[in-house]
Amino acid sequence: MYDDILVPTDGGEGMEAVIERAIDMAKQRGATLHALSVIDSNVFLTLDEELTDAVEGELEANAQGAVETISGAAEEAGVESSVTVRRGRPGEEILAYAEGIGADLLVMGTRSKDGHERRMLGSVAQDVVSEATQPTLVVPLGSD
Repeated sequence: MYDDILVPTDGGEGMEAVIERAIDMAKQRGATLHALSVIDSNVFLTLDEELTDAVEGELEANAQGAVETISGAAEEAGVESSVTVRRGRPGEEILAYAEGIGADLLVMGTRSKDGHERRMLGSVAQDVVSEATQPTLVVPLGSD
Protein backbone atom coordinates (compact mmCIF):
# COMPACT_ATOMS: atom_id res chain seq x y z
CA MET A 1 0.00 0.00 0.00
CA TYR A 2 2.84 2.41 0.80
CA ASP A 3 5.72 2.41 -1.67
CA ASP A 4 7.01 5.94 -1.13
CA ILE A 5 6.98 7.63 2.27
CA LEU A 6 7.92 11.31 2.55
CA VAL A 7 9.48 12.67 5.75
CA PRO A 8 9.75 16.46 5.67
CA THR A 9 12.05 18.03 8.27
CA ASP A 10 13.11 21.52 9.26
CA GLY A 11 16.18 20.17 11.01
CA GLY A 12 14.81 21.02 14.44
CA GLU A 13 15.23 18.90 17.53
CA GLY A 14 12.98 16.04 18.50
CA MET A 15 12.70 14.31 15.12
CA GLU A 16 13.75 10.93 16.53
CA ALA A 17 10.18 9.70 17.03
CA VAL A 18 9.16 10.85 13.54
CA ILE A 19 12.16 9.15 11.94
CA GLU A 20 11.62 5.94 13.92
CA ARG A 21 7.95 5.68 12.95
CA ALA A 22 8.63 6.44 9.30
CA ILE A 23 11.44 3.87 9.13
CA ASP A 24 9.30 1.24 10.86
CA MET A 25 6.50 1.79 8.35
CA ALA A 26 8.89 1.78 5.38
CA LYS A 27 10.59 -1.40 6.59
CA GLN A 28 7.29 -3.23 7.14
CA ARG A 29 6.06 -2.32 3.67
CA GLY A 30 9.29 -2.38 1.68
CA ALA A 31 8.86 1.32 0.91
CA THR A 32 11.40 3.96 -0.04
CA LEU A 33 11.84 6.76 2.50
CA HIS A 34 12.22 10.25 1.01
CA ALA A 35 13.78 12.86 3.31
CA LEU A 36 12.98 16.47 2.38
CA SER A 37 14.05 19.75 3.92
CA VAL A 38 12.80 23.09 2.64
CA ILE A 39 14.73 26.28 3.24
CA ASP A 40 12.07 28.94 3.80
CA SER A 41 12.64 31.62 1.16
CA ASN A 42 10.90 34.20 3.38
CA VAL A 43 13.98 34.18 5.63
CA PHE A 44 15.92 36.09 2.98
CA LEU A 45 13.39 38.91 2.56
CA THR A 46 14.57 40.79 5.64
CA LEU A 47 18.31 40.21 5.34
CA ASP A 48 20.93 42.64 4.13
CA GLU A 49 22.72 41.44 1.02
CA GLU A 50 25.92 40.97 3.04
CA LEU A 51 24.25 38.53 5.39
CA THR A 52 22.37 36.57 2.75
CA ASP A 53 25.34 34.45 1.60
CA ALA A 54 26.41 33.54 5.13
CA VAL A 55 22.89 32.72 6.27
CA GLU A 56 22.11 30.84 3.08
CA GLY A 57 25.21 28.68 3.51
CA GLU A 58 24.34 27.88 7.11
CA LEU A 59 20.72 27.06 6.30
CA GLU A 60 21.81 24.86 3.39
CA ALA A 61 24.26 22.98 5.62
CA ASN A 62 21.61 22.50 8.33
CA ALA A 63 19.04 21.28 5.81
CA GLN A 64 21.51 18.88 4.22
CA GLY A 65 22.50 17.55 7.64
CA ALA A 66 18.85 17.03 8.57
CA VAL A 67 18.03 14.94 5.51
CA GLU A 68 21.27 12.99 5.79
CA THR A 69 20.41 12.13 9.41
CA ILE A 70 17.15 10.58 8.20
CA SER A 71 18.87 8.81 5.32
CA GLY A 72 21.58 7.46 7.61
CA ALA A 73 19.02 6.05 10.03
CA ALA A 74 17.13 4.49 7.12
CA GLU A 75 20.31 2.93 5.76
CA GLU A 76 21.13 1.43 9.18
CA ALA A 77 17.66 -0.14 9.19
CA GLY A 78 18.05 -1.50 5.68
CA VAL A 79 15.53 0.92 4.17
CA GLU A 80 16.12 2.53 0.78
CA SER A 81 16.10 6.33 0.98
CA SER A 82 16.63 9.54 -0.95
CA VAL A 83 17.47 13.08 0.19
CA THR A 84 16.34 16.41 -1.23
CA VAL A 85 16.79 20.03 -0.17
CA ARG A 86 14.56 22.68 -1.73
CA ARG A 87 14.05 26.39 -1.28
CA GLY A 88 10.63 28.05 -1.17
CA ARG A 89 7.54 28.11 1.03
CA PRO A 90 7.73 24.95 3.14
CA GLY A 91 4.09 23.86 2.94
CA GLU A 92 3.87 24.42 -0.80
CA GLU A 93 7.20 22.72 -1.49
CA ILE A 94 6.34 19.69 0.64
CA LEU A 95 3.04 19.22 -1.17
CA ALA A 96 4.61 19.70 -4.61
CA TYR A 97 7.42 17.27 -3.84
CA ALA A 98 4.98 14.69 -2.45
CA GLU A 99 2.94 14.93 -5.64
CA GLY A 100 6.04 14.78 -7.82
CA ILE A 101 7.36 11.55 -6.31
CA GLY A 102 3.93 9.98 -5.98
CA ALA A 103 4.22 9.75 -2.19
CA ASP A 104 1.71 7.37 -0.62
CA LEU A 105 2.19 8.68 2.92
CA LEU A 106 3.64 11.74 4.64
CA VAL A 107 5.11 11.41 8.12
CA MET A 108 5.94 14.72 9.76
CA GLY A 109 6.45 16.25 13.15
CA THR A 110 4.83 19.14 14.93
CA ARG A 111 6.05 21.04 17.94
CA SER A 112 4.16 20.88 21.24
CA LYS A 113 2.35 24.05 22.19
CA ASP A 114 1.19 25.49 25.49
CA GLY A 115 -2.29 26.69 26.44
CA HIS A 116 -4.73 27.31 23.60
CA GLU A 117 -2.03 26.57 21.02
CA ARG A 118 -2.00 22.94 22.16
CA ARG A 119 -5.07 22.24 20.03
CA MET A 120 -3.40 23.57 16.90
CA LEU A 121 -0.79 21.98 14.66
CA GLY A 122 2.31 23.89 13.69
CA SER A 123 1.68 26.19 10.73
CA VAL A 124 3.56 24.06 8.19
CA ALA A 125 1.98 20.84 9.44
CA GLN A 126 -1.44 22.52 9.32
CA ASP A 127 -0.86 23.68 5.74
CA VAL A 128 0.23 20.22 4.66
CA VAL A 129 -2.53 18.30 6.47
CA SER A 130 -5.25 20.59 5.11
CA GLU A 131 -4.04 20.35 1.49
CA ALA A 132 -2.41 16.92 1.16
CA THR A 133 -4.04 14.34 -1.07
CA GLN A 134 -2.09 11.59 0.70
CA PRO A 135 -2.62 10.23 4.21
CA THR A 136 -0.50 12.25 6.63
CA LEU A 137 0.76 11.02 9.99
CA VAL A 138 1.63 13.89 12.34
CA VAL A 139 3.90 12.93 15.24
CA PRO A 140 4.53 15.27 18.19
CA LEU A 141 8.22 16.19 18.15
CA GLY A 142 10.06 14.76 21.09
CA SER A 143 7.55 11.93 21.60
CA ASP A 144 8.64 8.29 21.75
